[in-house]
Amino acid sequence: MISSVTKKVGKKTLKLKLSTRALVRLEAENGGKPFADLMDDLLKGNGGVTLVASVLAAGLDDGKGIDLDGAYDMMDAAGGFRELMPMISEAIGCAFPSMKAALDDEGADVEGAGEAEAGKAKATAEA
Repeated sequence: MISSVTKKVGKKTLKLKLSTRALVRLEAENGGKPFADLMDDLLKGNGGVTLVASVLAAGLDDGKGIDLDGAYDMMDAAGGFRELMPMISEAIGCAFPSMKAALDDEGADVEGAGEAEAGKAKATAEA
């Protein structure tokens, strides 16, 4: 089971889960780009605020998703998208434990780990 990650923002508690529903929505809203590629973009800092907002919109409300305007509001309330990146990273770790293990290894190369996980996810999807 995929766990949710919570973060208190003002008076609200955000619950982010990268559920299957969230991943499918995220791919659809990003031109059908596979999640493995989107995750790689996210970890490398590519995709910008638009990709971060898309991840939040797809995964907030415990994986059920919210509208993009709500995601923008949450980003502003949190003090900007960078304040939510640790939450997103933790949610990725919950959804993809092998990715978390790679990132937790002392001296882990984030870009290399992202590429390895992206390759695994792509191979699984193609199988």
